[in-house]
Amino acid sequence: MAIGEKLWEGKAKSGPGFIKSVGMEGVTSIYTWTAPMKGMGKAKGVDVNMNVTGKSMMPPKGVAWSKDQGMFMSMTGDMGIVKGVSMMKMMTPGTNPTSVGLWSLMSMSEKLGWINGAIFLVTFEALDPMWTEINIAIWEWK
Repeated sequence: MAIGEKLWEGKAKSGPGFIKSVGMEGVTSIYTWTAPMKGMGKAKGVDVNMNVTGKSMMPPKGVAWSKDQGMFMSMTGDMGIVKGVSMMKMMTPGTNPTSVGLWSLMSMSEKLGWINGAIFLVTFEALDPMWTEINIAIWEWK
């Protein structure tokens, strides 16, 4: 398997979030973000606005994980849904956090029918330690 072409990239802004629970296993939280995403490669001309909500579990040490779900809408009115999981190494001092995920995208739009049944690799690079701004790239996974 190999990573295919980059399909979308954009800069997200995080929205409201809250702590769902805390315990010995870590902190579970709910978060949101929105991002205008520019299409390229096979998705050239398919610029979308993406809205995602996630539930994350951050242990005291090790690897955090999250489940993401959301929707996107293109500038031409085509829409679809997003569903996936992400993993994040716990932050080290002096660095901003990064995360990687596997997503599926689905749409009833004929124009976007090619996304159904595909798997996408998503990379997240926080521009600050609090994840208020995030660079996001979506790649097709071959």
